[in-house]
Amino acid sequence: MPMDFPDLDSLKRAAEIHKFREYHEESESEDEYREALADHVETIDMIEGQEIRNKVGWDKFTPQQNINTLKRAMLIKKRG
Repeated sequence: MPMDFPDLDSLKRAAEIHKFREYHEESESEDEYREALADHVETIDMIEGQEIRNKVGWDKFTPQQNINTLKRAMLIKKRG
């Protein structure tokens, strides 16, 4: 089921579910936290990680976001 992650509150809920660290308001931006959380979640669920990174569910990805998702998947497979 696709999920949107449009704001900081949605990121904080995802972080709690995935046992990720808390947001450090004083030392990082929402975009930095989003990227760190997406990298963490990507190791568990590639698609959800991309949904976090892109702020929208997979059903709303743009063609470029789909291409970027495939590129990331290929890079992960090469490293793994």
